[in-house]
Amino acid sequence: MPDLVADGDLDDVRPQAPDDVERRLTTSLSTSVLAVLIALVIGGLILLMSGENPLTAYSAMVDGAFGSSFALGETLSRAAPLAIVGYGTAVALRAGLITIGAQGQVVAGAIGALLTAQFFENAPSAVAIPAAALGGALFGMAWVLIPALLRARFNVNEILSTLLFTEFAALLIEYLLNNPLKPPTAITPQSEPYPKNGILGLVVDGTRFHFGVFAAFVIGIAFVWWIRSDRGFSYDLYGENPSLAQSLGISGNRVIINSLLISGATAGLVGWMQAAGLLQRVYVQIASDIGFFGLVVAFLGGATAGGVLVAALLFGALQSGGLAMQSSEGIPASLSDIIQALLLLGFSIRYAPQIIRLTRGVMANFTLIGKRRA
Repeated sequence: MPDLVADGDLDDVRPQAPDDVERRLTTSLSTSVLAVLIALVIGGLILLMSGENPLTAYSAMVDGAFGSSFALGETLSRAAPLAIVGYGTAVALRAGLITIGAQGQVVAGAIGALLTAQFFENAPSAVAIPAAALGGALFGMAWVLIPALLRARFNVNEILSTLLFTEFAALLIEYLLNNPLKPPTAITPQSEPYPKNGILGLVVDGTRFHFGVFAAFVIGIAFVWWIRSDRGFSYDLYGENPSLAQSLGISGNRVIINSLLISGATAGLVGWMQAAGLLQRVYVQIASDIGFFGLVVAFLGGATAGGVLVAALLFGALQSGGLAMQSSEGIPASLSDIIQALLLLGFSIRYAPQIIRLTRGVMANFTLIGKRRA
């Protein structure tokens, strides 16, 4: 069965289905904006109770996030990975899938990028850099391939499988950085320095704003093209109404596999950015919390291009601005953590029905496994 219907059939469906999809996404985005405002208000109240001026604190945070080239570079270097993971996750979300495996895919991408860069260590930078980026993306895709096949062929819940593979990635990188990839002189788990011909240079000296950050804009443009294409529309249609999509000849298995592979590729690309641009070697904690926050960014952004970008910039600004606020005003940077936690809480409340439904699906899989063993 083909994965796409004929153009004429799509044109017949487009006038109806997109309205439902866009209405759902717009409602989600509006709710996210409200969640941000509530989080900022609660943060302001906490400041007032602590004897601090909320306007002064937020002004220092904004200035620390955007007020100088260094501040802007720090914000963008933090926001870009979140945006890229968010775009990839949004493709899956629009297809009706929720993957929480980006954390492990970032790790896999970092390992893949490092190994590829070492293979091309003597090649020109024009060859080594794109090769490592491709290696990172392919390793990210490979890390989500089995969960994708399990979901498509056996209806295994993707939350369960991608979470397990995230744990596998954590164990794998710890083993690699304590054994085969660890330099003989290193005390802590880490890799050899990233090959110099594959390092992403700085856009502005004295900042962490490297050229890899521009990948976020490239991925954003690709995401816009995707959701406007016939294939992207057919995936949206499947996410909104699988029965209707399949009746029109859209292959559900292909939608599931391709959507998850796209999300894995973007997360793997972030692993390359972290290894080649920000850290210039691989550490156990190279993924930080990028994968999990990327999921939140996709949800808060309503799985739309502009929404994901704004949500990523918001989290990047909170992280970089919070540190600057502490150094300039003496207000603890933990305020930024509180606001991010409030956003996570709002996300959990907003999507409580979906989370409960998906949790039941995960538990059903565990029950099925238990019955088979019995």
